[in-house]
Amino acid sequence: MWVGSLRAEKRGMDWAEALEKWSELTGAKEGFYVSQQARNNKHTAVLCVAAVNSHKKEKLTKKDIMFQIYRPNTGLQLRLESLAELEKKYRRVESSEAETWWRQQYAASQRVCSHAYWRAVCRNAADCEVGLRVRTHHVLAGSVLAVWARVEHVLAQRTHLNKMQVVRIKTDDGLKIVGTLIPKNCVEPLKEALSSDAVSVSEQKFEPTDALK
Repeated sequence: MWVGSLRAEKRGMDWAEALEKWSELTGAKEGFYVSQQARNNKHTAVLCVAAVNSHKKEKLTKKDIMFQIYRPNTGLQLRLESLAELEKKYRRVESSEAETWWRQQYAASQRVCSHAYWRAVCRNAADCEVGLRVRTHHVLAGSVLAVWARVEHVLAQRTHLNKMQVVRIKTDDGLKIVGTLIPKNCVEPLKEALSSDAVSVSEQKFEPTDALK
């Protein structure tokens, strides 16, 4: 049985990708936007792409016109935003103006969380992964059925998870792993709990993986 730490780079959009996407746009309101207000002397740059319109109105208001939002650190966002929302927070700009802010956040998000980037401080900076392009996933694998009750007990004390997530992983060197995702704050307590039961537990670290499902 082992607990593995895998670093997976799966998010974000670099400037070249953003420009390629931007070059395909034709809508008058599509394109790059920059935040109206600066935070920590920085502006947010986003790329807005018109979403498929499901409204049947003949005349659409700004609240009806929806956009997909791409960010440098996290790529395509799940939530759509209306033109009304966009214009409250951002202003449309040329690509040359967006480039500096886009490149800056993309580069920083390799290692700097969103809290530290926008506020210059994070109370959990050493471990915080909010807004990072590269995140660490901790996986418990091996013969876990015999100690599953102990695993659930440790997790229940430190998390509010209703169910565990099983993942299938293939590392860069071709190793295939099936295991359970473990929250970071549970890794050390879990290793201690299993070791106290005379269970053989080892820890392995893997560099970026190309599959985490």
